[in-house]
Amino acid sequence: MNQDYISYIRSKVGHDKVLLTFAGGILSDDEGRVLLQLRGDKKTWAIPGGSMKLGESTLDTAKREFFEETGIQVEAVRFLNVYSNFEEIYPNGDKVQTIVMIYEFKALEDFDISDFHNEETLRLRFFSKEEIAELESVSDKHRLMLEEYFTNSFAMGH
Repeated sequence: MNQDYISYIRSKVGHDKVLLTFAGGILSDDEGRVLLQLRGDKKTWAIPGGSMKLGESTLDTAKREFFEETGIQVEAVRFLNVYSNFEEIYPNGDKVQTIVMIYEFKALEDFDISDFHNEETLRLRFFSKEEIAELESVSDKHRLMLEEYFTNSFAMGH
């Protein structure tokens, strides 16, 4: 298949709602703050991650997407949870129900996020739990993931 999986699916179903699998990760600094990206598509703060490619594991997806969106090479410390009951509509009209696997990561080497940006990531910044609570542009799905991470209490059935 020469085109990516999402483009292939969208060529068949248009903007109709589909199930898509995503994976991402949470990286914290020495102060316990978590790294969020300001997304290029939705202009919202989010946990770095993205869609799974055919033949890829969720962990490989999470590490690849994290690197693409932050420039940071990571490895998984632990698997955190699965979130499967959220629906989204993208700016182009695509509708999805997402199945998201979230991992906790640690960086493999020192990094500098001060000037990192690309098409997917407008900006990177570490946020405390309190700072995240004040942000208006965080989705309910990501708020839930971050709340569970900060409280270290992961409920089943999301």
